[in-house]
Amino acid sequence: MEKRVVLAVVLTIAVIFLTNILFPPPPAPPGSAIADADSLLQDESPSGEPVQGGTDAETGGQVSGPEDRAAGIVETDPGRLPGVVDAIDHDTIVVRSDRYELRFATLGARMVGARLLGYESYAPRENGDDRVQLIRSGDSVFGWRVAVAGDTASLSGRLFTVDRPGLTIDARSGADSLQMSYEFPGSQVRFVVVYHFRPDSYMVEVTGRLEGFGDQGWSVITSLGSGLPTNEKDSKDDFTQLALVTNGQAGGIESLPVDKLEPGEVRTAEGGPFYWVAVKNKYFLIALVAPESGPRFGGLVARGEQEEHVAATATSMPVPAGSAGFRFDAYIGPQEYRRLEAVGQDLEGVNPYGWSWLRPIIRPLVGIVMLILGWMHETLNLAYGWVLILFGVMMRVVLFPLYQKSMRAQMAQMQVQPLMKELQEKHKDDPQKLQTEMMKLYKEHGVNPLAGCLPMMLPMPILFTLFFVFQGTIEFRGVPFLWLPDLSLKDPYYIIPLLMGVSMFLLSWIGQRGMDQVNPQMKMMTYVLPVVFTVMFAGFPSGLNLYYTTSNIASLPQQLYLSKERQAARAKMASAAPRSDRKESKGRRAGIDRSRKGDRGKR
Repeated sequence: MEKRVVLAVVLTIAVIFLTNILFPPPPAPPGSAIADADSLLQDESPSGEPVQGGTDAETGGQVSGPEDRAAGIVETDPGRLPGVVDAIDHDTIVVRSDRYELRFATLGARMVGARLLGYESYAPRENGDDRVQLIRSGDSVFGWRVAVAGDTASLSGRLFTVDRPGLTIDARSGADSLQMSYEFPGSQVRFVVVYHFRPDSYMVEVTGRLEGFGDQGWSVITSLGSGLPTNEKDSKDDFTQLALVTNGQAGGIESLPVDKLEPGEVRTAEGGPFYWVAVKNKYFLIALVAPESGPRFGGLVARGEQEEHVAATATSMPVPAGSAGFRFDAYIGPQEYRRLEAVGQDLEGVNPYGWSWLRPIIRPLVGIVMLILGWMHETLNLAYGWVLILFGVMMRVVLFPLYQKSMRAQMAQMQVQPLMKELQEKHKDDPQKLQTEMMKLYKEHGVNPLAGCLPMMLPMPILFTLFFVFQGTIEFRGVPFLWLPDLSLKDPYYIIPLLMGVSMFLLSWIGQRGMDQVNPQMKMMTYVLPVVFTVMFAGFPSGLNLYYTTSNIASLPQQLYLSKERQAARAKMASAAPRSDRKESKGRRAGIDRSRKGDRGKR
């Protein structure tokens, strides 16, 4: 039995590694990183002189001639990052909907607040606000710079004019927009950025243009801020998952944990241009998504700061000559799988489930499992706790025919075991001959030696998938069930892990009934494994333990049925044993007689 367990684990790992070998992620092309990362992270020098030496990679390949500087858009300005909030007074424009409350500063046309009304924050705050906040105090998202011919004009410290003092979005008013503009002094050039809102979405469409600039190419540089604040009870776990994520045309989805950046260290994302760039923690994210047809983000740069869990960011987008301006979408909200999937361009992959070598198997399963759980929750109108219980039972019902087939394969192997022992004794000195004869024996009796392993392999990827689903799926965040305060957190009373351990022991104990022999190692595993799993699973999300415990309990009647069938087969074999023994004894006597006759002939 333990050999089959080991074989099942080995085969599972082999399948995972084989998938990675056959379908490796495409390598990032050389030179795909931004050539001069620092130039994206700074505006102008402290002396007030424009930054020189911009590159094609920074501006997305749209470098214009020196005459663009005469257009008057490059100004002297104290050096600052695009997301840094200035200390001078400025007005704040509030945009409200049923889902969020966003605040925009007229200074720099930046978003300085993002409050999600439908999600409770579990982190204590000085102002007593109990709603999720996605922008740190003193931080901001967006902030704008214009790059032309290697020069950069920062608008982060410039006062914009707005077309309205505030905005309320609801089903009656429908979609609406907020326009903010800045006119460069001494010129006819005006930078305009428009934020478009919809009442039923966390998406904000962002468009911008340079009026009076002529038919020339340029680039816009903006920011994702310096990292999301925590809104969770376990802030350490939340900050561990704080990361910058990109989906590149050449590199696919890549993640850079913010805490891996040392203060002053600059990292550039590779594999661009990028379909989207994002900053995310365990449950929420801010993502900038390029249009499916049109320029993509040219790069993403991050710089570690002295403050813990903070990294300044900047990203660029080219505006080709002859185009009306730039456009992209900003998703500011929860990591709801179906919402992110609806955005497209694989944004649902922003939360990279599992380890990198496991993702080729885990990611497709995540989509299937989340689809099933979501359908059961909405269609059957069940709480997620009952959904997990029903899902655990359903999985055992679906897999039962495979378990039954596995058990019958095991019984077939038991029937040929005496013949197998004879072969092992006969060819003990010739392993190659023994292997050939064993395969021949299996073929003659219709025995598949691997048939007993498949049912043991199938539940393992599902269990791994659910583990990662519960680690970062917002649908289970803060969801109570019975005595469990939160399905995404551990059971505070450890009731579910203990039940899981007891159910594992019963499954193992019942499974050994009807076996010919149970070696000491198997007996030890019967007692040790449940204890090990109980301790290991004690700190796991209670929803995962609820599923696994339900699955084990649902397996007990199946295991009893299979055990009885195994015992019946064993009794049948035992009743036929005397006849076989007589034939074997008769054969041995005949062999002895032939040996004696041979001896007489020699004499």
